Amino acid sequence: MNSLLIFSAGLLIVAFVVLMSFIVILKLVKLTIKHNRLSKYLYNYLNTIISARYGNLKSRCEDGVDALTIQLSRNTNALLESIFDRDVMINEYIEREKESQNLKQDFISSLAHDLKVPIIAQDNTYDLFLSGNFGDLTDVQKNAIQNLKISNSDLKKLVVDLLDAHKFEGSELVLSIQPVDITALINEVIIQNQSILKIRNKVLNFNSNVDNCTYPLDYFMMKRVLNNLISNAVFYGKNSKDIDIELNRTDKDIQISITDYGEGIKEDEIKNIFAKYYTSAKKYANIGAGLGLYIANKIILKHGGKIIADNVKGKGARFTIKLPL
Repeated sequence: MNSLLIFSAGLLIVAFVVLMSFIVILKLVKLTIKHNRLSKYLYNYLNTIISARYGNLKSRCEDGVDALTIQLSRNTNALLESIFDRDVMINEYIEREKESQNLKQDFISSLAHDLKVPIIAQDNTYDLFLSGNFGDLTDVQKNAIQNLKISNSDLKKLVVDLLDAHKFEGSELVLSIQPVDITALINEVIIQNQSILKIRNKVLNFNSNVDNCTYPLDYFMMKRVLNNLISNAVFYGKNSKDIDIELNRTDKDIQISITDYGEGIKEDEIKNIFAKYYTSAKKYANIGAGLGLYIANKIILKHGGKIIADNVKGKGARFTIKLPL
């Protein structure tokens, strides 16, 4: 009897152990399955986030394996939907802006061309008068026509600067770099400005401590910068007939300085003197639109250099071009 009870008890114990082992194994299987599903979910979730990070805003997360991961997927997908919608709106806005900019550029180019044609024709007519094609002129008449030519030249410069200011905002400014003798370039610019200097009763004094100064730059663009700075000095150097141009070479750069004998620049305006359309600096931008110094600065920056504006005691304003060696 006792042996039967012991045997029965043993069977019950074995059955219990087997049942518990089965339950444990079942739970382990369920955990393994859940772990695999969770791993697969997390792998998909990570790929979705990485894909969105690199610009694929149409990718979406799969449903989660439980309430928490399901909510995570839904919130993430909602966020991606929101980002995608805003991306579409931004791209549409950019396209409209591009179209508007293109229309504006086309309009300005057409306007500048249409304005330059009558200006050039008018300038040619003045030359015919001065050359005597319409008869002899008195000194007073010649002086009046020469002044008209100067005004006409300023008007043409305004039109060209207006067009170039829009070109230089983008990537259209392409330099034609070649070795240039800067001394010869400055002398040529001085000769070209002699008529204006004579009318304005000005004298350009050129001093240089450099011999055979050759530098890689865009010849015509640099000439344009020098003409602009000289034109400013001629117009605003009202306290003297002299304008000083200096060419110097240091261990770091080539420096071209143009100094007038005017009233100088207000200290609070110097930092904005090269800004486009800066109203307070218009008086030193030569043309009314305030573009001359803006364009000059763009050209020098494109060369890898810089223009510095400051005041020289007793001499007015000074503009210094620095071209790195």
